[in-house]
Amino acid sequence: MSVRFESIPVLDVNINNIQVLWPSLMKAVESATFIAIDTELSGIGTRKTLMAKSVEDRYKGTAENAKTRSVVSLGLSCFKLTHVDVKPRTQTGNMSDDSFLEASPSSSCHTWNFLVQTYNIMALCQEEYVVEPSSLKFLVEHGFDFNKQYSCGVGYYRGNDKPNPTSSSMCLRSFFTVLVKSRKPVVFHNALTDLVYLYQNFYASLPPTMSSFIADLTEIFEGGVYDTKYITDYVHRMPASYLEYVFRKSQRDNTQRQSTERSSVTINILPYPPSETVNHCRCGLPPDSLQDKDPDQDTFQAIKDHICQGFAGHGWCSSGNRCNKSHDIDLILDVDHLVQTRKSRKRKRRNRNQNQEDGDSDESQEPASKQYTKDQFEEFLSKRLGDREICKAGCHRAGFDSFMTGFSFAVYISKYGSYNGSFCLDDCGMEAFKNNVYLSGKDMPLSIVKSTFSKTSKNHKEKIKKISEHVDNSEKF
Repeated sequence: MSVRFESIPVLDVNINNIQVLWPSLMKAVESATFIAIDTELSGIGTRKTLMAKSVEDRYKGTAENAKTRSVVSLGLSCFKLTHVDVKPRTQTGNMSDDSFLEASPSSSCHTWNFLVQTYNIMALCQEEYVVEPSSLKFLVEHGFDFNKQYSCGVGYYRGNDKPNPTSSSMCLRSFFTVLVKSRKPVVFHNALTDLVYLYQNFYASLPPTMSSFIADLTEIFEGGVYDTKYITDYVHRMPASYLEYVFRKSQRDNTQRQSTERSSVTINILPYPPSETVNHCRCGLPPDSLQDKDPDQDTFQAIKDHICQGFAGHGWCSSGNRCNKSHDIDLILDVDHLVQTRKSRKRKRRNRNQNQEDGDSDESQEPASKQYTKDQFEEFLSKRLGDREICKAGCHRAGFDSFMTGFSFAVYISKYGSYNGSFCLDDCGMEAFKNNVYLSGKDMPLSIVKSTFSKTSKNHKEKIKKISEHVDNSEKF
């Protein structure tokens, strides 16, 4: 097991191999401590709908979009907590700038060890659906193969169950039933849209009101819903909260935490044999960075000018692959780190000057550092482009995105959670984050809690009854 990893294997599931992979998928779900989920969609509607001031209007607009759009791929990353190593800390210094975020600082550190299995299921809706040009462009730019989807996607239909289904028991709707029966905690990044689309596409027709939808979710996902975007924005407060940024920052933080003897995460990957089914997504940290450099003002401005500010702030750029600025997430993180370092230095100088004015003697001075020049930065860029193979096509997909979500959540467990001998997520000190979903533009999250005045929907009652009866009949044999 290792804190650092160079690539992650993602099993591509389609109609040709689902029967072969189904047993391993079932076992991964059954043994998981939590399951991270991500979807790729044929469209999400207009920004006006997604950002409606009223949360009820936001839900209704998203629900209408889900009835006419489809899920084109479903990503699942099953994280199984296998053991937790507890070691005494021997270091007291060299803490990073997030050390104050520890939930319960102690004299010992925990290494949370996870076994991870990740799947990317190619999905094909059997009914007519809308494909938005912007979504099509995004998917193609990131390596999505529409020819493969239409030739070997796993078929499904939306809404309520059909009276006489002709599809195999090894299908997406069957998998979603297995997920519901498992009662496992589920983890998303920006969960609301995913939850609405999963419900409509693989469970039942959506209820007309938000209150009924929330009431249904409390019974569908009994293990709880966790949202890494909520944790990032409302608790951890990173400079940005899009998934790639959160994942890469979590990777860096995790490596530093391990080196400074604080709680960290290691992952174990099954040794899959070479196969067309296994897609290895490269995601190793670069061997060098700008974090320990001290650029002069002109060089620092040149570094910032090299970066696409739109992508840096939101993880999206209207120019896509045609943008002449850098979308390198590691360079973006370097710049954010340098900005924070400069602010910290300025704050220390201000405090030192204030102490001197107050008559307090402070002979300590920051050691002078050799400043980083533009020529060195140009050399750094050429070396990084020459040494690194950045895998974009084929890796920004639902499967790998679900892994990024799950890993970020695992790192949050190591930061904010606690260990008392149990491997159950409910016993790991993450209660404060359970059933809180991020709402863009709102000061408060959406709570997945059934109101005293709300009722579950008719479609859900019928569906959950069928699932319960199936479980009861299975237990008799």
